[in-house]
Amino acid sequence: MTKCNLSPEEERARLVDVDRLTSDLESDSDPVLNSVVAMISAHFQVPTSLVSIIERDYQVFKARIGMEPERTSREMSFCVHGLDEGGVSEICDPLGDPRFSANPLVTGAPFIRYYAGASLTVQSGRSLGRLCVIDHQAHPPMDEAGRSLLRNAAKVVVARLESIHRAHYIDPMTGLPNRQRFEADIVDAPEQDDRVAILIEPLSASGMDRLAKALGGGFFASFMLAVKELLLALLPEGARLYRPGTLGFVVLLKPSMVPSIPALVSSMVSAFDRPLYSGGVPVFSDVGISVLGLEREGEASTDILRLMASVTDAARRSEQRWLSYDPVIDSSLRRSTVLLNAIEAALMAPDQFRLVYQPRVELASNRCVAVEALLRWSHPTLGEISPAEFIPLAETTASIRHITSWVVRRVCEQLASWRARGIEMTVSLNVSALDLTDGQLFDQLVEALRACNVAPRFIELEFTESVLVTDFQAVRAQLQRFRHLGVAIGIDDFGSGYSNWAYLRQIPATSVKLDRSLLADLQPGNSEWHIIRGLISLVRDLRLTVVAEGVETELHYHLLKGWGCQQGQGYYIARPLSPADLLAWLNEGTWHAAGQG
Repeated sequence: MTKCNLSPEEERARLVDVDRLTSDLESDSDPVLNSVVAMISAHFQVPTSLVSIIERDYQVFKARIGMEPERTSREMSFCVHGLDEGGVSEICDPLGDPRFSANPLVTGAPFIRYYAGASLTVQSGRSLGRLCVIDHQAHPPMDEAGRSLLRNAAKVVVARLESIHRAHYIDPMTGLPNRQRFEADIVDAPEQDDRVAILIEPLSASGMDRLAKALGGGFFASFMLAVKELLLALLPEGARLYRPGTLGFVVLLKPSMVPSIPALVSSMVSAFDRPLYSGGVPVFSDVGISVLGLEREGEASTDILRLMASVTDAARRSEQRWLSYDPVIDSSLRRSTVLLNAIEAALMAPDQFRLVYQPRVELASNRCVAVEALLRWSHPTLGEISPAEFIPLAETTASIRHITSWVVRRVCEQLASWRARGIEMTVSLNVSALDLTDGQLFDQLVEALRACNVAPRFIELEFTESVLVTDFQAVRAQLQRFRHLGVAIGIDDFGSGYSNWAYLRQIPATSVKLDRSLLADLQPGNSEWHIIRGLISLVRDLRLTVVAEGVETELHYHLLKGWGCQQGQGYYIARPLSPADLLAWLNEGTWHAAGQG
């Protein structure tokens, strides 16, 4: 039987190269390798030619012609003989060679009577196996031209294997190992090997998107290459840098490589304090870094990047800009994913989403002039989900459009139902930035109003000022369409942040709702006291209706009424109510519907 004279250590190193370059390549799957064996078989006029890779227990044929099985045992392999010597191995008389005369491949099919194989030697100097030719008839020794051709063809095979590896395991932008290589290295590590993974995201997802859109893909690539060079300069010898995805880089290292992991990560944060130059343009980073100690009995390799990614946004908001993996943050991310995936099914279900209505009254007359439609979600397993939790999630996807469409239809149906009872009032509903960037919402509302025979004047659209920042011209154009239709326009949460009065002059708003936070700590003479009075006066001067939300106490009610605030909404007046409870509340008589006949 044949054997290889490599030492155990040398064989382990050789098998690392074998796994790295061939483990993901299916037999006969690559057209280039298939063409090589066909060409070699034709040139030497032999029935069989193989790309034979010597693995731990088998020789596996990654390309073959004239051989039926995809592999044979390593003990039967001709190609393993002299693997430590490289070059071309030739056996012209297997029957007369004591090493092969009893070999099943000689005594049985394919009845080998001639063999020649060139070593598949890679850059490390180790051999993966051989490119071989086989015949069932004896041949004279191969001349030097034939040996040279076989050696050159073997080099083509090696080049092709390395090319396939690069395409599968190398990030084309940076030349670094990619996600597949990272996950493979995690799996292949010795069990006793303690390591730490560090995920570095130089910019947030939105920041990267803005950079690429503003300056182009080439500029973005240049920036990422600058990040790569910065990190390589900081890493200790033996640490490995990967680029597993668009957003960032991962470092894999042993704790023994550095005096302190926190000190290493802090040095990364400090390095990102300085601008990185891309095409001569300085770019300031917004780095977030997460750190995860790897345990063999812990998460699967495919989960490691997800675990670290769950922390980077929180790290970016922290003072030190890096955090160790926190299962609490990860649990929150998993819950968010569950909710986001459940929204579409909830919209189709009859008993998950529902609307409640919070009254808005005219403070001078105590008439209920409007109600705000508020969405509620009863999840079948998670229970009641706050809109403050699921609406921001939906706004990151197209699901927010589907939610708005659902609300528009239900509001119009409810208005028609109330009109049948002799009650007419305005219903305000909240819309997002995505809803106002094109005409889709306008078309949906027109259709719902028509189908339910409801007049546009009973609809008010509410949005926060942040909507105006996204694409002001597009939003303003859509708002003008709604006003021409007869729909009221309300600005929500005014005064909670930076309030741009120029917007109020340029958009067709009909009302401004003061943010509830202004009333939360209202005390005579404090800053909120003077701010609210000033805002009410300024908004009224613009001939807009002033609405205060968060009216929680009798003091709030009387102060706002005395200051000239026209409408109020809050728990002092009423909590959000179901349609049936709203009718009962109106019939109590403390407050009455403006259009009730």
